Amino acid sequence: MKVLAIGASRNIGYHSTLQLLQQGHHVVYLLRKPSVFDANEAMKPFIDSGVAEIVQGDALVADDLTRAWAQATVGGPVDVVLFTLGSTQASFSISSLSFTINPPNLCTAALLNTLTTLPHSSATVQPRFIITTSFGVTKASHSSVPLLTRPLYSMIKGPHADKMGMESICTYSAGWTPGAKEKIPSEEILTTGWEDRLPGKGWMKHVVILRPALLTDGPETGKYRVGDEKLTGVWTVSRKDVAHFIVTDLLANWEKYEGKGVSIAY
Repeated sequence: MKVLAIGASRNIGYHSTLQLLQQGHHVVYLLRKPSVFDANEAMKPFIDSGVAEIVQGDALVADDLTRAWAQATVGGPVDVVLFTLGSTQASFSISSLSFTINPPNLCTAALLNTLTTLPHSSATVQPRFIITTSFGVTKASHSSVPLLTRPLYSMIKGPHADKMGMESICTYSAGWTPGAKEKIPSEEILTTGWEDRLPGKGWMKHVVILRPALLTDGPETGKYRVGDEKLTGVWTVSRKDVAHFIVTDLLANWEKYEGKGVSIAY
């Protein structure tokens, strides 16, 4: 299996792809700073053997995604696109009492670039797309957020607005019906006419949106719950357990989850 990984220098993407490499799969990484793996002894044998390839580039630059797709499709199509990009440099705004990211549409713009640079050869035999957003982003999932954690969610409304942009792209691309009360992303997140950059509504045939609870750096336990937007008691989940789910369940039982939004929490 060949995987194109966007946002996998650390956290969920890193833990997932390392496990996939250990299982014998091939991973192509798009990394802004390839040096992130220089001192990584776990990655070294895979890079040296060529089963882990690195394309230096920025997901905010469409030409860099074009190069990543070109490298990833050498010798055959991409089987899985793992999109786990997230901001690591959020700053707290006193005026809004919430965290902000720069640019405010970081993940949305990167996802749009990833999809709009899909090679023609991959458009006919499409890869499986795993796209990570967050629990509490959609109206339905936010209504299931425990009351005690809602103040925390109000502090990440900036990053969540970006994640909602991703949800909108996925909903349109998969041909899903958006929730009646879902907020329409602002121009700051998705500019007018963004749909014109894509092949059309419903063009993406194989996709799962993964919506983790509040993420922690805890250990892999293998003990977590998955469900839809109405999953209750959603508090936290570790990044390593999200990776465990991706590798051991989601990919292994794809037909069970395809075309769905999957929530995961302890």
